[in-house]
Amino acid sequence: MHLEFRAVSLVYDDVTALQSLTAVVEGRVIGLLGANGSGKTSLLQILAGMKSPTAGHVFLNGDELPPGRRPWMSFLPQETGFFPFAQLPSHTLSMSLMFRGMVDPEAPHRLLEALGLADEDRSAAGYSGGMKQKLRIAQALVHKPKVLLLDEPTTGLDVRERFRVLRLLERIRDIVEVVFSTHQPEDVAAKCDEVIVLDHGRIVALGSPPEITERAAGRVFQVLLPDGDLPNPTDWEIVSAERTPAGLRIRGVGPPPPGASLDSPTLEDAYVLLTSVHRAGR
Repeated sequence: MHLEFRAVSLVYDDVTALQSLTAVVEGRVIGLLGANGSGKTSLLQILAGMKSPTAGHVFLNGDELPPGRRPWMSFLPQETGFFPFAQLPSHTLSMSLMFRGMVDPEAPHRLLEALGLADEDRSAAGYSGGMKQKLRIAQALVHKPKVLLLDEPTTGLDVRERFRVLRLLERIRDIVEVVFSTHQPEDVAAKCDEVIVLDHGRIVALGSPPEITERAAGRVFQVLLPDGDLPNPTDWEIVSAERTPAGLRIRGVGPPPPGASLDSPTLEDAYVLLTSVHRAGR
């Protein structure tokens, strides 16, 4: 998938959701990384044809995306309201096909087996959070779209359930191209070919996870402080903190304070650094 945004802006109700986004990314799985309100959902809605940009153009594989809904794309929002978990998963997928005017009696069974949901003798009401999310993704895939758009598919899941969903993304990348949004840097580090980092409707970084991570080289440190309250630094950002017998071990990004030692960067470090620099320059 070759995805290009040319000066894409979105303004509604006097709110600027996206501000002149220009980017080119490629890959089978593309990530949109940013905090709540960064513009991730708005960008997915433009890709899905649910919203039209106020200005700018979007191109997929060299062709400009026309206005309107795109049946060859499937968009799974973070919240879908009612979902028929009380019925058998195979019935849910069969109904989804029927609503699209399609009939394929074997498709639900094939898809459920491929996604590790082959136990069809019970309803999905007792599924774990991760399994329910996998079923929602299965419903979005049953009509065989070319592109799958997922809005925060791992939000609200614990560590094990998150990785169930991430393993699913790895499993389906050979059958469908995926664009998914998240506020978890480790999600895109694990599964994405390329990433767009958003903050307050603007792009602050783009590229592969290793390329973005490298931008934090020499700016990541650890420092051991006397045990006490978390500091509130003004010239660097805290990424994580851990209380140890020796004191409070801080991982931070920015100019290293006295007594700090440099450390190898992660994508999370780069994300915190780049968004903090962007906000400081706004």
